[in-house]
Amino acid sequence: MKTIPIALRTEFAKGSAARAWCWYFERADSTVKTVTTWSRNLLIDGYVYGVKDGVNPMAIESSADGSVSNSEITGALADDFVTEAQIEGGIWDNCFVTVFEVNPRDLTMGRMALTSGWLGELSCGRTTFKAELRSLAQALQQPIGDLYQPMCRAVLGDSMCKVPIETMRVTSALTGISTRRMFADVSRGEVSDWFGAGLFRVLDGPYAGMQTEVHAFETGVFALSLPLPFDPYIGMNYSVIPGCRKRHERGGLFPFAVSDCRDKFSNAINFQGEWPAGFPGNNRILGLGSLQGQQS
Repeated sequence: MKTIPIALRTEFAKGSAARAWCWYFERADSTVKTVTTWSRNLLIDGYVYGVKDGVNPMAIESSADGSVSNSEITGALADDFVTEAQIEGGIWDNCFVTVFEVNPRDLTMGRMALTSGWLGELSCGRTTFKAELRSLAQALQQPIGDLYQPMCRAVLGDSMCKVPIETMRVTSALTGISTRRMFADVSRGEVSDWFGAGLFRVLDGPYAGMQTEVHAFETGVFALSLPLPFDPYIGMNYSVIPGCRKRHERGGLFPFAVSDCRDKFSNAINFQGEWPAGFPGNNRILGLGSLQGQQS
């Protein structure tokens, strides 16, 4: 249920045309952007909500049954707001958004909260962009709890894994380029696959801060899971952390199998999956048992 300050409710009840929508965007890199539909800038809570020509709100669809509220915002691409390079580089992915309405002629009346959530699907054309807004109820649509599985459930370096991954981050510059997906750094002497499944972060240019997964690494050559949305260049600064393929198959029936957890990070005690040797098959899970010896 939305709460509206009494003064603002009274003003809106008069049929006042002085109503402005305002958006507060907080990107994953902590950058804050604020815009309004009003014809001049508004100073609210220390932030200047700037006028952006072409920025248009869409109707907010919501219901009382707990389903996800949805809305969209469309606008013109601009260097000081949203650019095509930023969208392609993932800078706006999972951006937190708050939308509210005010009386721009008297901001002391307070605000009416419309919705809050995260940006979902983003797309752009030659001159415009479109962003889907998903409400906070989106989090209620996600499964909660752990899955019984042979692969580790933890994220490398999180509170369950406990590997101090940031201390293993290296920063360097590219020395050779093959494609947008494959390039090299001759100063990297780590063993093969050390950075496999790790995160490669761009440190230069308009894509600074974007991260993408490393598919493979060998003798100083990186192969990314997906190509970069721009042409990398010799001398481009980057940072990268080792990856974990979440395998731990050593012991029992697999004495010579691969174990990232033990061999790479010496962290088998914090492995968050179930050992393959004790992992039940489909027959056991479904309760089928053995059919041998049964009479027809």
